[in-house]
Amino acid sequence: MLKRKIMAFASAILIAFSAFASLALAQQQNEDGGNGLQISPTRTEINLLPGEKKSFSFLLKNITSGEIKAEAVINDFESDGVTGNPQIIVDINERTPTTISNFVSGLQDYDLKPGEEQQVNLTVDVPENAAPGAYFGVVRYLALPKKAISEAERQLALTASVAHLVLIEVTGEINKQIQIESLKMQRDNSASSIFFKSPNKAALAIKNLGNGFSRPFGTVTINNMFGKEVFNYEPNNSQPKGVVLPKSSRVFIDSIEGVKTPGRYTATASMAHGNGGEVISYKSSFWYLPAWFLLAVLVLIALIGGGGYYLYKKKYASSKSRRKSRR
Repeated sequence: MLKRKIMAFASAILIAFSAFASLALAQQQNEDGGNGLQISPTRTEINLLPGEKKSFSFLLKNITSGEIKAEAVINDFESDGVTGNPQIIVDINERTPTTISNFVSGLQDYDLKPGEEQQVNLTVDVPENAAPGAYFGVVRYLALPKKAISEAERQLALTASVAHLVLIEVTGEINKQIQIESLKMQRDNSASSIFFKSPNKAALAIKNLGNGFSRPFGTVTINNMFGKEVFNYEPNNSQPKGVVLPKSSRVFIDSIEGVKTPGRYTATASMAHGNGGEVISYKSSFWYLPAWFLLAVLVLIALIGGGGYYLYKKKYASSKSRRKSRR
C-alpha cells in the first residue's frame, strides 16, 4: 500500500514538472516572437497552359511582440479522404507526382519586426512538357525566434506554422469524372438507417475519378413515404467551393431538418461538376421511428392481441356451454 502511494506521488510530481516545462517553453517562445504568423489569403487557384507563367501574392504578418524569422518551405500534401483538409507531407524529400515544387519560384525567408507585414510575391512557371491535370501543395512559413533555438523548440514552431494553399491546373486533355460513393443520414455524428430521434445531418461522399480538380455542386432532396418533399439543400455551397482532389474522396456534411413524421424516407442526391453537363444521381433510404411511435405500436399490438384472446376465450366458453346443454 505504501509503495503504491509513493508511486502515485512520484507520478504526480512528474506530470506537474512536465506541464511546468511545457508552459515555460511556450511562454519563452511567445516572448521571443515564436509561433506568431498570420497569412492572408490562405488559398490561390491558377489555370495555366503548358509553358505559361503567372505570378501570385499574399501577405505574411508577424503578430507577436518579438522579432522573428519567417522560414519558407514548399510541402506536398494529400487529402484525408473525409474533410478535404490537406494532410501535409513534412518531409521535403518525399515528393508526389502532383507536386508544385518544380513550378513555384521566388521563395525566400523574411525577418519580420513585431506587427510588420510582408507581401510575398511568387511565380508559377509551368514547363512545356508538363502533363495536363491538377498539381497542388502548400507554401509554408515557420515562425522562428531571432536566436539560436533547440531542436525541440524548432519542432514546436514547425507544428504551429502557417500555410498558403496553391492549386494549379494545367489545361489540356483533363479527365473530369466523379462518383457518389454514399449518402448517409446522421444523428449528430452517428450514421444509421434507422433513427429513434430525428436525424439532423447528411453526409455525402464524393470521389474524384479524374486527374483534375473537382468542385461538385447540386442538390439533395429528402422525401417522406408519400413522396412529399420535406427538405432540400445544396452540398458544397460555399465560396470558393470545396475541392475534391484527383483520385481521392471527400465527405460533405450538412445540417438537415424536416424529418418529423414516423416512417420511411428517401434521400436523393443529384450532383454535377465542371460545366454541369453530366448530372449523377444517388438514392438512399432510412427509417424514422421515434420512441413514442414504437410505444404506440406496441400498445396497439397488445390491444389487438388482448382483444383477440378475449374473443377467442368468449367464443370457446360459449361453445363449451352449448355442448353441456345438449347433454
